[in-house]
Amino acid sequence: MSVSAIPNLETLVPILGVSYSPVPSDDTPAPPQKYFDTDFTNSTFPLIWGTDNSGRGDVKTLSDSGVNFLHLYNWSVPPAPGSSPGDYQRDHLPFLKECGARNVKAFVPISNYFLGQIHQGNGATVKADILAMVTEVYDNKPTSLPTGAGMWGIGNEYDLAGALFDVNDVVTAIEYLVDAENSLGIPAANTLPVTSPVSFAKPNTLPPGVVAIQNLQTAIEASTALGSKGCKFWSSRFAASTNPFNDGAYLKNYIDTDFPQYFPDLPFFFAEMGFPIIAGTNVSTPAEQAAFVKAQLAASMHRKNFLGCCVFQFLDQSAMKTGSEATFGMTKYSGTISTTGTIPSGYTPGGGDTYPVDVLSKKPLYTSVEDSYLAQSLPLGPGPVIPAHVTEEVLVHT
Repeated sequence: MSVSAIPNLETLVPILGVSYSPVPSDDTPAPPQKYFDTDFTNSTFPLIWGTDNSGRGDVKTLSDSGVNFLHLYNWSVPPAPGSSPGDYQRDHLPFLKECGARNVKAFVPISNYFLGQIHQGNGATVKADILAMVTEVYDNKPTSLPTGAGMWGIGNEYDLAGALFDVNDVVTAIEYLVDAENSLGIPAANTLPVTSPVSFAKPNTLPPGVVAIQNLQTAIEASTALGSKGCKFWSSRFAASTNPFNDGAYLKNYIDTDFPQYFPDLPFFFAEMGFPIIAGTNVSTPAEQAAFVKAQLAASMHRKNFLGCCVFQFLDQSAMKTGSEATFGMTKYSGTISTTGTIPSGYTPGGGDTYPVDVLSKKPLYTSVEDSYLAQSLPLGPGPVIPAHVTEEVLVHT
């Protein structure tokens, strides 16, 4: 299949993406009750991603740096259309509208949590939850393209989930998604591409990710619920994605040779790409990290069926993780709080509690991403693209 065979996939190309999980600095590995999960792209936390009321404006900042795609990881169940969020619900429409206003598309996740619930036998509940998500993304307007949403993402790295969930649960979630679209009357022309990122684990002699994607194809095409549409879904809705952390030379060969050898017609992209800072290696400083990812980016530009990449990730996850796992980010907490937001009173959980809006510092990695993405996204003019030179610049809202 070609990129043009999948409705609305061409509008994403090239994918100039970032994995976006903007956790506040007072979050913890076991989230405090006021957060309960890591979904912050909603109306409860507008000062993180939006610019109104002196918000930090992450979406604007990233858009101004050439980013056009945000890989999200959690999307809590939304309220019914026109209703305020109930207990443990989140309203994402303001975030999606901000993305739309900034020419950014969101990767809307049906997260690993829901796949685990399907695996545990709670499919009926998940089916209703997915219907609520689809209703929200389309803002109850099924005959229009959704604002700010660009792709559905079904879980992350099912191939590493062990006993928690498996490929069949991914396919069940896809079946629920398609059922929701059909029940809402969404025409094929308005549907979004679907992906399910797999790891870069190498279980045998085949290139990384190939076996997991082959298993996805087999399971989708065998789906009795999708019926004869299983094969059609694979060829008209699905874009593959993998999560590599290899060097640029390896990625170039993977894009140009290894992956097309097994999937010559399948559109694909890197849903996570980057590298942590690890003492004693050739990536032991922020500057070395920036140089490593710069080479990855140079190797991972859109061509043929390769759509682009998402750099992992926006923010060092030092509130949630330790060691090298906390060092992937383009930004880090500066140690300063610009303001605090308040969770709406009456909301459960955390109504009336506050959250910090952290001032973030740009690491050298930010420069690598910004220079690459601006060079790919800005139209060619009479002169060269002037790179942005940023080291530890503090992010400020303008």
